[in-house]
Amino acid sequence: TQNDFISEYLAHRDAYLDVILDSEKFATTGICETCQCKDSSFRCTTCTGDHSWCRPCLLESHQSLPFHKIQFWNGKCFEDVTLSAQGFIWHMGHGGKSCPCYGVGQSHLDQDSSVIIVHSSGVFTHNVSWCRCPGSHHEHHLQLLQAGLFPASITRPRTAFTFEVLDHYLIDALECKTSAMSFFEKIRRLTNNAFPDAVPDRYRELMRVSRLWRDLKNRKWFGFGHDMEAPPSAGDLALFCPSCPQPGINMPLIWEQKWLVMRRFVVDGNFTAQHMNMRQPQLDVFLSDGLGYMVTDGDYQAHLASAMESKERSSCSNHRAVNAANTNRSNLRATGVGATACARHGCFVPHCIVDFQKGERQVFFHLLNLDYSICNAIKHAAGNIDNSLIIYDVGCQWSLNFTQRVDNCPGLALPDNTEIVAAVGKFHLSAHKLACFARYSLNFIQGAGQVDGEILETLWAPFNKISPTARSMSQAHRQEILDDHMRNSNWKKLVRIVKTLLRKYKRANKGIEDTRVPFEELTGSLDVIKVRAWEKDEEKAKEERGEHLNIYQLKIDKAPTMAEIRLKLTESEYADTGRLGSISWLIDGINIEDSQYVVSSYILMLPKDASAVQRAAVQVKRQKLAARISKFHEIADAMTEGIEVHAGTEHMDDIRFCTTDVVEEVREAADIEDVLEEIDEEVPAEAMGIWMPSSVLRNEALALGLHTLQAEELELRKGQANDCLEKLRQALGHKAIIYRQHFRSADSTWTGTRSKQEALRCRIKIEKCVRRYQRARGSMQRLGADEDTLRTIYQDIQPHQLSVDKEVTEENRYGQGSDRLAWFWRVNNGHDSQEDVWMDEFYRVNWLKAKARWQRWEEELRLVQHEMGWTVSWFKYRMEEWDQRYRQATKPGHQAYAHRQVLLWGRFALDAENSFKDKMIVVV
Repeated sequence: TQNDFISEYLAHRDAYLDVILDSEKFATTGICETCQCKDSSFRCTTCTGDHSWCRPCLLESHQSLPFHKIQFWNGKCFEDVTLSAQGFIWHMGHGGKSCPCYGVGQSHLDQDSSVIIVHSSGVFTHNVSWCRCPGSHHEHHLQLLQAGLFPASITRPRTAFTFEVLDHYLIDALECKTSAMSFFEKIRRLTNNAFPDAVPDRYRELMRVSRLWRDLKNRKWFGFGHDMEAPPSAGDLALFCPSCPQPGINMPLIWEQKWLVMRRFVVDGNFTAQHMNMRQPQLDVFLSDGLGYMVTDGDYQAHLASAMESKERSSCSNHRAVNAANTNRSNLRATGVGATACARHGCFVPHCIVDFQKGERQVFFHLLNLDYSICNAIKHAAGNIDNSLIIYDVGCQWSLNFTQRVDNCPGLALPDNTEIVAAVGKFHLSAHKLACFARYSLNFIQGAGQVDGEILETLWAPFNKISPTARSMSQAHRQEILDDHMRNSNWKKLVRIVKTLLRKYKRANKGIEDTRVPFEELTGSLDVIKVRAWEKDEEKAKEERGEHLNIYQLKIDKAPTMAEIRLKLTESEYADTGRLGSISWLIDGINIEDSQYVVSSYILMLPKDASAVQRAAVQVKRQKLAARISKFHEIADAMTEGIEVHAGTEHMDDIRFCTTDVVEEVREAADIEDVLEEIDEEVPAEAMGIWMPSSVLRNEALALGLHTLQAEELELRKGQANDCLEKLRQALGHKAIIYRQHFRSADSTWTGTRSKQEALRCRIKIEKCVRRYQRARGSMQRLGADEDTLRTIYQDIQPHQLSVDKEVTEENRYGQGSDRLAWFWRVNNGHDSQEDVWMDEFYRVNWLKAKARWQRWEEELRLVQHEMGWTVSWFKYRMEEWDQRYRQATKPGHQAYAHRQVLLWGRFALDAENSFKDKMIVVV
């Protein structure tokens, strides 16, 4: 562990400190290691190893190392000095050597310029000698560029930044969210930590140069240093998702299965990314307006100007996006940004990021903000794909008049034959009205797979760290910063896409395994005719959607009233069989076990200060029960033909299924038990062991000839277990409807208390069924029931399986994609509940949702397999694109860079192909 390594260090801490302090001494002999004749007084802390030079040899050895840090030995210690102070001159254009065009005897100082150069290790001041060779660039700023230095100005450059420090700054800004001020302060402290103010301040120059460097890097990366004929257009300096379907790029132009290639977008707003009003916006200079992820400002403003506001009421819940629509801050040019990203992989769509003026105004105001973003996203690399899934927090309101808004606004346009399916993210859907659930849930949309629609929420977190910095920038600078961070976010998604898809592939296979078997078991237990009717409803809902999707909601009018529930619980309290012979005797024994439970429960519910009448009633119940047990054992002697058998079985109830209220009563009833035991010191009737064939071990029963009785009891115990499971299912369904119809909607204390009492009665009934089932199952185990039967049909019941069914109480809850019914809902139940209208409705909704869960996982697997193929094709497309640029390039530098890109994308493609082997589906 980390602590182990730190503990190990403590033993060597003093030795480490001694070695570090020892490095401060003058370690050499005092003779220059190069010329071996002069005294050495200089060393370099950047070079590796212990070296010492005289001044001429120092300058010669560092002619190509201008950013090394030098120290001078003053006789007692080393002190920092600069190369320029020792006479170092940086010659441009000749590998560190003097330009041959200088005349003999001409002083270089006549042509020198002092330039401040910012490097990743500090700020340096150097004397620069410019090249004067014919045919070379005489402009000083171009000579600096050739030397790997970016000039801060063009006419008379006196400050330059190394390419390395600019790359460091961009990576720091992207990965660590470092501001330009903080980054340059770090450079100043690296230069002189004791007196940083003595270091020249080049913060403003860094701000300006970093923008230019970013612009050049992007144009180089996207091939516009090679494709010089046409300038980049909207979104051309943006990276998109390699795994999303893009006809003509990573998939064929025509595809038959529409649901498979449906565009899947998630839309959301970020109100942290604000922007303040500028004092002189007319002076702002854009370097890449609309070329990245932010939309072109001029076109967007024209769209906003042409929009006529038409406020409408929201018919759904009062969401944050709606509230934010009313924000009005006079000091803000933008109150946030709205974005569209691919819903499956979280990549921002190019040229789709818009600024908000009054929050997500499209919720109330037509023709604004996110309509513009969504239209651009649908058009991006769409090809012949007509279907789009749009997931938005308030999709139920946004989608109502979207088509009309597009038709009426000149700034909005969609491809012909576009079909849009609106949905709400799974987390946000739980806050909507129940009516939105079936129509906008991703669980019931063909082709949605296992997407949750909330991935943009995770992408906003890193953006919130840069929002305070970008808030006061100029509009152009802020646009470049946001573009850069979105480009970086997409790049990181691209780099990790292979691992992401492999993880999704594994998860999809497990999801299918977890949902297919429960669905098939549930289907097999239901009436075939009803299942066929449900399938027809499902197909109609899939094709026509709209109100037909309401099949996924419970029809609450079918649920029984509270009085009917109480009647059912009362009527199912006892059952009389009237069977004769051994079967009648065995049934009588099972009934006696139940009677013992009834008497025990009665005693436990007695108050602490039980009256004489109550105590007498206990004795009467015990006497009657004891008489039944005695008669039962007399018949047992006849049934076993006088065989001497062991004592009967005493069943112990599982404390996990004892109602909390009853447990409290058990503690309070301790004194009652003491009193009752004083009255009768014999074993009370409710605690007596009942001898049954299951009381004898299987091997002994065979020897005693009791195997026939055991076989009969085994069948009866199975019937007992089946009865218990059926009553348990009904009681759970009744409890769920009480919570939904009465408990959650109680409008008074009296109603709420009454509902709680009804729920408690259901709970007691449920736990009674479970304990009775456990007794039956325990007897089946002793009677030699085979392990497969106990493992698959008569399983053990766990407390968490007895929760109120959320398909009834929380239909629109978050996290339904992995739901599954407890095993006892799927075993031999569908045919036994045909007369219960409410249970039939319960099974209908659960069957439909179980099938939808399984289908979404099946879709997820197919989608992931095709996405693997699309990813490989996308990498190969980029490789071929750069290979074409390589063949068309005429300059050596252009050819070298293009071939380097060919190797890069080729490596991506090869790695993906090897990782996806035997998994992906490729369609040519």
